[in-house]
Amino acid sequence: MLLAGQAQAQTKGPILVLGGTGQLGAEVVKVLTGNGEKVTVFARPDSKRDLLANLTVDYVTGDLLNDAEVAAAIKSKPFRAIINTVRVENNDIHFYEKIMTSIAAHAKAAGVKQIIHQSAVGAGENVKNFGTLGWDKVPGLLDRLKDQGIGEDILMKSGVAYTIVRNSRIWPADTPATGKAVLTEDQTILTPMTRIDLAKLTVGCLDNKACLGKIYHVEDKTLTWPPPRM
Repeated sequence: MLLAGQAQAQTKGPILVLGGTGQLGAEVVKVLTGNGEKVTVFARPDSKRDLLANLTVDYVTGDLLNDAEVAAAIKSKPFRAIINTVRVENNDIHFYEKIMTSIAAHAKAAGVKQIIHQSAVGAGENVKNFGTLGWDKVPGLLDRLKDQGIGEDILMKSGVAYTIVRNSRIWPADTPATGKAVLTEDQTILTPMTRIDLAKLTVGCLDNKACLGKIYHVEDKTLTWPPPRM
């Protein structure tokens, strides 16, 4: 039996999650389905789906770098919102510029009401707030952050209502939620976070008028920095 809130969620239209087979995306999908949302995950044909096992979700397959496949995915259902959880650290320093150009244009054409985009602390001009942290010594990092900023700018100028959530270091996937993380418009904030908390905060902005047109950082004062990535 569906609870009243779950039944209401299902009457609003489905949600398209990009990157839903990844660690953060899977947590977002779990929160959405737990709320009774109808969820479609856009994934490459070869993406592993084990993190979504036993969840009731639909799939559309394709490559985010293929404009025609992105268009087909967004047109496949009357999606009211798109949640982008894709995080890529490859050698393509124009990745977010490319995918957001496609996502935003086709979302606008299809009448999508909201795009929630997971970005990164330091994206674009925001990097100037962290100039003393030595990020310029990390190979490729500044180029990736510049690309993230371009992606944000494309989304903000698209005409689609947006919410941008910038994250930073995330604790390993088995870390329980603290329940203490919050979204802040203070763009100087830099703290770690758990995926579960980040997913809950992300979904909390869905259909939330207070989140529209906002750029948020995640703040969790209870966490220390996680161990270095191996």
